[in-house]
Amino acid sequence: MIFWWIGIALAAPVQGRVIERGSSTPVAEVVVRGAGGVEVTTGPDGRFTLDLNLDDDGLGVLRIDDPDYLPVTFELRPPVDRLRIFVEPVPLDRQVVVEGLRPSAHPTVHRLDAEQAYKTPGTQDDAVRLIQSLPGVTTQREFSPTSGDLSIRGSAPADNRVFLDGVEIPYLYHFNQYASVFPTSWLRGLELYPSTFGARYGDAVGGVIEAESRFEPPAHVQGQISVNTIIAGAELRAPLGKGWWMAVAGRRSYQDLYSRGSDQYTVWPIFHDLAVRLERGDAERGTGIFFVRAGDRWDRAIANLDLLDPVEAERTPQLRYRRRFDVLGLRHRWRGERSRGRLVVAAVHDDLSGRITSGGSQRERSITLSSRLDVEGGIAQSPHQWGAGWEVRGGLTGLNVTPEPDAGLLVLAEAPAIARGAAVQTTVPRLQVGAYGETQLVLGSLRLIPGIRLGADSLTRSALPEPRAALRLRPTDSTALKLALGRYLQTGPILNRVEGTGRPEAPVTKAWQVAAGVEQVVAERLEINLDAYAKDLRDVLVLRPDGPPDLMDQGRALGAELVLRYRLRERFFVWGWAGVGRAQVRRGPRWASDAFDQPINLGIVASWDPHPRWNVAVRWRWGSGLPWTPVQGNVYDASNDTFRPVLAEAFSARMPAYTKLDLAASRSFVFDRWTLDLRAEVWYVPPAANVLYPTWSDDWSEQGWVRGIPLLPLLGGRATF
Repeated sequence: MIFWWIGIALAAPVQGRVIERGSSTPVAEVVVRGAGGVEVTTGPDGRFTLDLNLDDDGLGVLRIDDPDYLPVTFELRPPVDRLRIFVEPVPLDRQVVVEGLRPSAHPTVHRLDAEQAYKTPGTQDDAVRLIQSLPGVTTQREFSPTSGDLSIRGSAPADNRVFLDGVEIPYLYHFNQYASVFPTSWLRGLELYPSTFGARYGDAVGGVIEAESRFEPPAHVQGQISVNTIIAGAELRAPLGKGWWMAVAGRRSYQDLYSRGSDQYTVWPIFHDLAVRLERGDAERGTGIFFVRAGDRWDRAIANLDLLDPVEAERTPQLRYRRRFDVLGLRHRWRGERSRGRLVVAAVHDDLSGRITSGGSQRERSITLSSRLDVEGGIAQSPHQWGAGWEVRGGLTGLNVTPEPDAGLLVLAEAPAIARGAAVQTTVPRLQVGAYGETQLVLGSLRLIPGIRLGADSLTRSALPEPRAALRLRPTDSTALKLALGRYLQTGPILNRVEGTGRPEAPVTKAWQVAAGVEQVVAERLEINLDAYAKDLRDVLVLRPDGPPDLMDQGRALGAELVLRYRLRERFFVWGWAGVGRAQVRRGPRWASDAFDQPINLGIVASWDPHPRWNVAVRWRWGSGLPWTPVQGNVYDASNDTFRPVLAEAFSARMPAYTKLDLAASRSFVFDRWTLDLRAEVWYVPPAANVLYPTWSDDWSEQGWVRGIPLLPLLGGRATF
């Protein structure tokens, strides 16, 4: 512990201020003690005044002994003035994922802490990237066109919903999962509900991700600058007076500023995000205005250039992909003696375009106005609780498509409307309304959570109920048994329900979901969580590579997940998971794999602090290869002098199994007024697993793989003041 005080001789008593080292934040309500039992508590601004008892040599002793900070003891000789005492917080437990046994309407919840997730390899200072390592989430190949797709317990990415402070955002990751689309340093926490969630959420048969920002007002100007191999950013938080405060954060990738990229990706992925908040209030209540923007663009060759001769490579078309969204909203939070709630009103603009230089294009633009209210509270003086709310979304979506049949299969991931082979020019209005209510009835160690949701959607002109229920039994303080059952409905994206590119006649997708599990804590160190789940889906839209989606009568997903976590003296943590499952649809008389059918998913994360300012960590993931649709032949089109592919059965082949090893080491340097964190990572993908996506020669007779970087060293740092 290092402390610093400066002063000039004045008369006693001693006046001073306690400040958190590394951030200059005043420390309130800590006890400052002197000899002879004299003590005083610091005020909200960290200041104190204390009469020192001096020894025969005229020396006084000050001591700070608080459970949240490392102890400080030193001697001084009055008179002194402007005494500043810098204290250092006790090092945090490096636990990466926290999933307690607290009661919830959602039987399975995976919670992430943004600051602790910074220590996990493979995240590169981005907690949201850790979602890809959670149980139930399909292991994807990083930096492939689908690496940012979240398939949760066998669901398609479009079956999920992502919320930031109550507002649904169009997508979660910048290009190929390089980074999340909002500043994760603002996050207080992030929760993943993989299935059978409560009545609070609707229009989803997959999972729900809810990110929540920190609302603690800054006591003074605070900031952060961060740089890694891919992206650089900065943020600023400052008080404005009369309870108001503001926060601004922005990031941008920078590889394109000095490097052309590769022949396959002719332009380095260029992405940025900006977030602005103006708030009045604290962590429990307040009102705020917020703005969030994110944008991505890149160009790539639509074929595998390694399979082509120089002439073919030169004339190979490029896909030029652009996407951006903007969110402007107003948020109000309140907390009373027996209830609390949140009301959010926002406008979301989403703009996606994909253009093939040989002619095909897709442009999808939407503007959505939404309102969401969530209220919860207690019932009289009983332990029972209730929750209720509404969700309203309305807007317009414009879709313009120029097809490119010859290249459709090659751009399916980024521009699916081009691949479906129909010219479209339309504007679709849509209105969605939902309301819900649920209660938590406490009957001793048993907690019953019934709920109901009623939703309506103008696309299907239907209003259907969604009953749900969960129970949680706590036979001991360290054991919890859980069971949940519910009905879930989803209309799905507009693109899947437009004439030409979709199935406008398709009914609402319906799913009955059930989940059961047990949570056990052993010796307050080992956490064991076992979950089993099943989904029965009806009227499922399944994407296909060469036209509008198929409407399947029945689909299913079932599996089990085992999660083990162990902590040792708050300096070592290991977390491992294993999942087995199937995601299938019924094709005629038999069950066949869906696009996100991954039978086995394994992983482990270990983190060790050999010193309070050092951390070393490792992460390993393995997942079965995902299904894909191969080409089994070709047909010559004389009118266009081109070859067209003849596809095999949809999703009848599997990609190679994927595995990735991440190693990381970080070091913190704490100065009086700022902190520097340096970090080094190495990502390794074995050659057998290092394939990103399939592609073909010009005549579709030869198939190959676009491969990623097998070994990637990354450096990064952030300065916080």
